[in-house]
Amino acid sequence: MEKIIDIYHKPMKKCTMENPKKVSVIIPNYNYQDYIIERIDSVLLQTYPIYELIILDDCSTDNSVQVIEEKIKTIPKEIKVQFIPNEVNSGGCVFKQWKKGFDAATGDFIWIAEADDSAANNFVEELIKPFDDPEVVLSYCESAKIDGENHLIRPRCDDWYDMCRTGEWNKSYLWTGEEEIINHLSVTNTILNVSSVMWRKKDYSTIFAEAGEFKVAGDWYIYYNVLKHGKISWNTNALNYYRKHGSSVSTDVKAQIEYDEICRIQDDISSHYDLPEEIKKKQEMRRDLMRPLLPPKDSGKTKIAWVMPHPGKGSGGHRTIIQNVNALLRAGYECDIFVEEDGVSTPQMVKEKIDNWYEPCEAGIYVGFNIQKDYDIMFATGWQTVEFVRKLPAKRKAYFIQDYEPWFFPMGDQYLITENSYRYGYLPVTIGKWLSHKMQAEFNTPSEYFSFGADLKTYHPLEKCAKENAICYVYQPEKPRRCDYIGLKALRLVKKLKPDVKIYLYGSNVPASFDFECENLQIIPIDKCNELYNKCKVGLCMSASNPSRIPFEMMAAGLPVVELYKENNLYDLPEEGVLLAEPTPEAVASSIVYLLDHPEVREKMGQFGQEYMKDYPLERGFDEFLKAVKDMLETDYQHLPVIEPMYSKDAFKASKESQEVVFEVAKEEPIYVDNHGRIYRFLRRVKRKLKAILGR
Repeated sequence: MEKIIDIYHKPMKKCTMENPKKVSVIIPNYNYQDYIIERIDSVLLQTYPIYELIILDDCSTDNSVQVIEEKIKTIPKEIKVQFIPNEVNSGGCVFKQWKKGFDAATGDFIWIAEADDSAANNFVEELIKPFDDPEVVLSYCESAKIDGENHLIRPRCDDWYDMCRTGEWNKSYLWTGEEEIINHLSVTNTILNVSSVMWRKKDYSTIFAEAGEFKVAGDWYIYYNVLKHGKISWNTNALNYYRKHGSSVSTDVKAQIEYDEICRIQDDISSHYDLPEEIKKKQEMRRDLMRPLLPPKDSGKTKIAWVMPHPGKGSGGHRTIIQNVNALLRAGYECDIFVEEDGVSTPQMVKEKIDNWYEPCEAGIYVGFNIQKDYDIMFATGWQTVEFVRKLPAKRKAYFIQDYEPWFFPMGDQYLITENSYRYGYLPVTIGKWLSHKMQAEFNTPSEYFSFGADLKTYHPLEKCAKENAICYVYQPEKPRRCDYIGLKALRLVKKLKPDVKIYLYGSNVPASFDFECENLQIIPIDKCNELYNKCKVGLCMSASNPSRIPFEMMAAGLPVVELYKENNLYDLPEEGVLLAEPTPEAVASSIVYLLDHPEVREKMGQFGQEYMKDYPLERGFDEFLKAVKDMLETDYQHLPVIEPMYSKDAFKASKESQEVVFEVAKEEPIYVDNHGRIYRFLRRVKRKLKAILGR
């Protein structure tokens, strides 16, 4: 049920006190005939005595003047009332009205109560208290956002000012002006609404006049300069009701003005105060929020946009995207990355994730899909991004495909929606041959690919790494395509057949327990992956959709690989370096045991893998990707070759021994239903939403 803010319902009792502070309330009005009565009443219903009410009207064109004049007749005589209508409109400069109100006020404390806002009955009572400290010049509170019918839109507005979700505003505080300027106002205007502020009356004529030079950030300029000479108090209770009438229209010109004024005030503060590095980063984050709205500056370069899901730690798919974005940047293209909104992250936070989790990237980073530029190519990077790309402008639309994503879902709406993403005519570029073959054979869509490769500086044989009687398995239960149920059952069989073998799991931080002896390394750095591949005898990596990059990295390190014999693995994996097993636990276990029992086969496969991967460094894939982009721009993929499978051997089948052992170790188990990947992804979405709601 929607909450409605009603200041008239059970109003609070008036305070009784001797010699209350003299509070003058200024109500500047322009065309708010529908709200001015409630605004005046919000003042009259204050629990703290109001000394003076000054109502200004800036030549309203509606019936505001008549409404105000009638309302004044009902105001108690003990409250001094002044009504000052302008003869000439102020030209939209609100600070002229603020100055007029200050000049007319005879009280010691000022509340500028904008005519369309409202307030809790105890607004003045609470905000006047900090002025017992004679150094306090501003006292302000949290604001709740309401609509034109007084429906509560948001109980707090910290999504606007607490960009980094630091929680600094969760408790009331009293700071020096310098502390407030350095920690808050140096970054952005954290005082969002003048109606939330009480002022100690001083002569601010010069500051108000200088603020008139700003189109957007004048109030920010005023607060910054007022606080050079006094303290500020913050009350975390939402005592101010800020009325939001609807979405304002954003234009390139307005965005450029706002951006320029943000930079101007930030630079001004930076020139007068020694700001910590973390504050400088926040300043850049504030600018980043505006950059997507700015009018494009033509660099003369080909402009490419990437629309991608929110990054996740350990995501190989995101790593591949960033690597290819960097390849484009090195080749002279201009790239921007647009990341899905999670309700928490800022562009700077996303950039830090990308730089720390994948590799440093100098592309433009934006949160949300508010795209203003004209792009030569726009890449969708997953089924969930396709609908956004369909609605956004670009000369050519492309699809960066790393997996056959319909297979992530059971047959039904979601499967078909994902499958349909390949039918929209985007030009695909895929990682590996099989996906390109599938696009051409099943969707009649011309497609180019770039080869699976490995970073040979990272993945290579280590001379001084002792080989263990061990195997390693890419265990990622949050990704159903990794087939962890089959993988774990296979490893349990291996442990039964080969009790002395050591089993390493890696690839996920999801908590887990196992019914056989193993060591779970969780997510490890890529250099540690290479060490792991060098000390193991066999690597197990299963993907039931597109091949993973991991088998190629294992081969580069000289590690024989066991994978699944499925359609998706027949086009890209060489049969001399990889053993493809039937997708049963018994067959997978049999493949591993076979390689453990035949060192000469392992040796041959390891040597082949090292030599094979010398021809497939990452740079080869980047060159092939750049060619595909060039073909998108120039040829729309004409005269593409037919793609054939490269793995011609039969699937490795389960041995008799493994089939016998599987019955020995079998337990009473319910029918397996794979829900944990879906549950994990759901919990991640819930976590993001909770962070957004809690402001953390």
